[in-house]
Amino acid sequence: MRAVLFDFDGTLLDSQAMVVMCYMHVFEMYRTKEEFTRELQLEVFGPPLHDEMKKLFPDQDPDAMVAEYRNYQAGLPGTGIVHLIPHAEDVLKSLAERGVRMGVVSSRLSASCRLWMKEFELEQYFECILGQEQFTRAKPDPEGILKACEAMGLDPKETVYIGDNASDVFAAQRAGCISVGFVSEKGKEQEVLDAEADHVIYDLRDLLPIVLQ
Repeated sequence: MRAVLFDFDGTLLDSQAMVVMCYMHVFEMYRTKEEFTRELQLEVFGPPLHDEMKKLFPDQDPDAMVAEYRNYQAGLPGTGIVHLIPHAEDVLKSLAERGVRMGVVSSRLSASCRLWMKEFELEQYFECILGQEQFTRAKPDPEGILKACEAMGLDPKETVYIGDNASDVFAAQRAGCISVGFVSEKGKEQEVLDAEADHVIYDLRDLLPIVLQ
């Protein structure tokens, strides 16, 4: 039976409103909120936070920008702004009941992943949670996925990696995994399709037959 590694934001966690709110907070402090256009709002999902801060605030210290963002975000658990992707908990439960091993490889810090997992009582499902500080090269580099496979003793060829960005698909392909592109945001549909994943799904429940076949 195959194992599954998940991206986190946009795949299990609907954090779009939170991410936009955090970036908007930083824009209000260091630029203007009008400059944080819809185009930029779509662009910030996927790339490492530090890289985006360097790009969006070239005259500022990116470490300070990241700290401002994270300090603001730390006050958001419990506010109801973050939700699980539809059917995420049911899918995780179904996979666990069938003995499927699961992990997370995310561009979010591992402590932040665990914070939100605790909010929604998801930690029980995952053997391995790798955040960006645990690997040096971000997706689309396969380093994080390969580290998770090594830590869990998985064969990448029998491991599914699912994510909602083209970079997730490319990382899975380069790791030798079965790649699943998940379209959770209509604005990113074409980039996910263009990445030519082994499977493209629009409903998380459609992951089950891919994994359980």
